[in-house]
Amino acid sequence: MTLALVIFGAGPALSAELALNSGPGQLAGVHWERLVFGYRPGASATWQARADGLAGPGGQALGIVHLDCQSAPSPPLDGCRQGRLSWQLDELALDASFDFERMNERWVVNLAGSFWTMTATIPVGNPDQTRIHVDIDAFNLETIPAALLAQAGLQVLAGEITGSIGYDRGQVNADIALSQGGFDSDDGLLAADALAISAVIAVDLQSAAPAFSIDVTQSGGEVLAGSIYLPEPSETMRLHLSGELPDDRTIRLERIRLDDPGALELEGSAGLSRTEEAGWSLVGLDLSMLRVQLPGGFVRWADGPASAAGFGGLETAGRLDATVRWRLDGPLGIEASLTSISLEDSGERFGFSGMSGTAAWKLAGPELDLGWQGMGLYGLSFGPSTLRLVTGTGGARLVEPLKLPLLDGAFVVDRLVWNPDQEEGLVLDARIEPLSLTGLTRQLELPEFGGTLSGEFPGIVFDDDRLSFTGGIDMQAFSGTIRIEDLAVERPFGTLPALSAEVEFSRLDLLELTGAFNFGRMEGKMSGWARDLRLLDWRPVAMDARVFTHDDARRRRISQRAVDDLASLGGAGAGLLTSTVLRVFDDFPYRRAGLACRLSNNICHIDGVAPHESGGFYIVEGRALPRLDVIGHRRLIDWPQLISQLMAITE
Repeated sequence: MTLALVIFGAGPALSAELALNSGPGQLAGVHWERLVFGYRPGASATWQARADGLAGPGGQALGIVHLDCQSAPSPPLDGCRQGRLSWQLDELALDASFDFERMNERWVVNLAGSFWTMTATIPVGNPDQTRIHVDIDAFNLETIPAALLAQAGLQVLAGEITGSIGYDRGQVNADIALSQGGFDSDDGLLAADALAISAVIAVDLQSAAPAFSIDVTQSGGEVLAGSIYLPEPSETMRLHLSGELPDDRTIRLERIRLDDPGALELEGSAGLSRTEEAGWSLVGLDLSMLRVQLPGGFVRWADGPASAAGFGGLETAGRLDATVRWRLDGPLGIEASLTSISLEDSGERFGFSGMSGTAAWKLAGPELDLGWQGMGLYGLSFGPSTLRLVTGTGGARLVEPLKLPLLDGAFVVDRLVWNPDQEEGLVLDARIEPLSLTGLTRQLELPEFGGTLSGEFPGIVFDDDRLSFTGGIDMQAFSGTIRIEDLAVERPFGTLPALSAEVEFSRLDLLELTGAFNFGRMEGKMSGWARDLRLLDWRPVAMDARVFTHDDARRRRISQRAVDDLASLGGAGAGLLTSTVLRVFDDFPYRRAGLACRLSNNICHIDGVAPHESGGFYIVEGRALPRLDVIGHRRLIDWPQLISQLMAITE
């Protein structure tokens, strides 16, 4: 360290100049790499001080501080009336005017920046009694350097902050407001726009575990947090948090209170813990009150996550009241009461109306006592039902069969067993009580036809978002039978549901069938299959299908229109009869008829009932007079085009 003292004078007046230049040093835990001080006495004494490489007690960098006082009393460190303060840490800089003086047994410091003022009162020899007050007036967040935003993981930060912050003998109080606030994180998972938020914060630093309370209100703006999107609230949303900080790795939230009018209310407590690897994470949650009011609660808090899971856009109504207890290393406990809950999927995949009752998840497992007025499933409307489920040894089970009324029949679940510890997960025994196909086809907006539908499913397994059916569905339709086996559905309520099955049909009456589907007119009996059938989003993407007529049918005749329809589907060309003398006949006798399609990669590989000597294939093989043969020659047909043709024909 070097110290220079220069004294010079003229006559009786003397003047002196003091200069101090120090290398590394420390004072009260604050370190510096270089300290420079200069003093010039006189009627308007001045002094300057500069500290480079400042660091706090924990080694954190504090940057560079420069003080310049243009009017100081004597001795020089007793105060300053006209001073400037500049501070710089990396890209962050501060410039302010300041003055300070010693008044009795305390120091009084005043600072003023472009958007803030600060007053501090520091008792001499008793810094624990320090008081500080800061006023902030329209601080523009866009002035924060980009480097600091990058450290916080933000690309954009905007808005203006106004308010005050106070420190009084270990007590910190803040009352601040943000207007037109906005931010956007680097990963795009956090964003906000046009925020209007106010916050009142109190922290007690004197206790062994510092206590805090935070009250936040939001009156405007929209927020995105992961998959949760909160649109602008219709009424002011209020959040209260209070708790303590036992150490730098633990936060105890002793009270949480959220009031989002018309959407969500909750009250409870929580615990958070920090590790070097994972950062902050939730370790416990107790909600003594959780109330979700629909539709507001779904629109504001659940629509985003639901959309990510393929359930966005639900129409909802009703109310849910619940309590929740969760521990990171313990079981989940939920008890909920449902009042007049209604859910309606925009894609008409499912829906409930008038659902009320109780639902709980306890240590042993789920318990349900729910009833509803109606249920929809892929266009089917089921009547009122009741679901009662309890959990005991071996998993959850039904107290009584679940009966879902449908038209003049029902779908009945006789047995349900769910055990997450078992490989199969959920297992059902179910059946379809015979119901009329006339009403069913009408309800599904399909061509109307008669008959009955029934089924037995001695084992339905739901595992890993996949429904597998043992047993099968039997339909008595068109005076014949249709059997569906090996049915499996993947992602039944998710995105791109997939279905696989084996379908066999036997001796369907062609006159009834073609009449129901507006497919010309044919008489006879038809059998066939659709093997290895696979649907994606309920549209066929693969199958090996074949239909054929029976030679032993007493009447086998085909109309002109049916000939043209079959010819166009089989690649033999439409309008087959319009340019021949055969157009004068209404129908024709046939020996046999049929088509086959092996679907793969959106291409249908076509075949008929027998090869033709021309290299083509018979779609219709005639008999007697007037004899008519329909021969196909195109082996490959675009599947979407074939579907369009079929829809045009049946319309």
